[in-house]
Amino acid sequence: MGQGVLARVLSAMPPPDDPRVLVGTSHADDGGVFRLSAEEALIGTLDFFTPIVDDPYVYGSIAAANSLSDVYAMGGEPLFALAIAAFPEDGKILPYLADVMAGAADKAKEAGICIIGGHTIKDREPKFGLSVTGRVHPDRMWHNRGAKPGDAIVLTKPLGTGIATSAIKWGICPKETEEAVIASMSRLNANASKAGREVGISTATDVTGFGLIGHLLEVLEGSGLTAEIRRQDVPVFPGVRDLMRRKRVDALTGVRPFPGSEWIHGAFGGHPIPGGTHQNMAHQLGRVRLAPMLPAEEAYLLSDPQTSGGLLMFVPTASVEALCDALRATGEGAWRIGRTVEAGDLEMQRITVI
Repeated sequence: MGQGVLARVLSAMPPPDDPRVLVGTSHADDGGVFRLSAEEALIGTLDFFTPIVDDPYVYGSIAAANSLSDVYAMGGEPLFALAIAAFPEDGKILPYLADVMAGAADKAKEAGICIIGGHTIKDREPKFGLSVTGRVHPDRMWHNRGAKPGDAIVLTKPLGTGIATSAIKWGICPKETEEAVIASMSRLNANASKAGREVGISTATDVTGFGLIGHLLEVLEGSGLTAEIRRQDVPVFPGVRDLMRRKRVDALTGVRPFPGSEWIHGAFGGHPIPGGTHQNMAHQLGRVRLAPMLPAEEAYLLSDPQTSGGLLMFVPTASVEALCDALRATGEGAWRIGRTVEAGDLEMQRITVI
């Protein structure tokens, strides 16, 4: 569901009136938070999606990492998970569900938790994910209202998974790009979250279906800030920009090349840009000031839907080097891509891309 549609749906929901609910639906946070005591609160989140890679084990692993990410993005520690699966009742396809579950179980084990139950339904298109419960100290959780003026903005994974996975489905993604994207989507955000807690960042979110711009907007609007983003400092997976110039006709996907097929693709095909990218841009760009003459593909990258993307971390300038060092020490990426700015007399644009 697009960000704009979801915002309209959630606006019709009355806010929770239970004082133990610390985070609900009001500010588009990564999960809900429920206070148990002065020292402990529960984080609850749910995420599932259709297959984005051919290997069912890898699909399960990525789906689990993506679901766990919301807990890490709120500064929490996962406790357990429940699985949610929709699969065709087809004797040829159903056995793959065991491989999907195995991939998810192994990723959950890597995170130090178990999948303790779940629910399945029949559906024509496979879908899989997890509902994850975590814990966090009520005074140390990260949420969309926590960024401060002058915070440095740090991103921990490159952009481009939406474009790359579309190209994988079309069979045109270079092996180097495919391997880099799958490795990143499969990697937990646990170490990045730990680094943020140790350094003492202001807040964080993760970059997923609404793209970098969409999730950044949620934090800025929740915190009453604006931001400047340096486009040249935003990391992109190798080969993704080249893929954006390729074209394919959907009806010919998987068909063996034949004389004239490349001409047909070039003349009548579309670029491997997900439909979600266009939906994101339509909702977001009214609040973004883009650099003059910015190439269209660069704008697409900023709104590209990510699967199991990195953490977007907001940290006081005095601590940004310590955060980047801590991230790199655990093998995580650390790209300083911009800064937050006091909103003042707020203009329509929340984000300026320079």
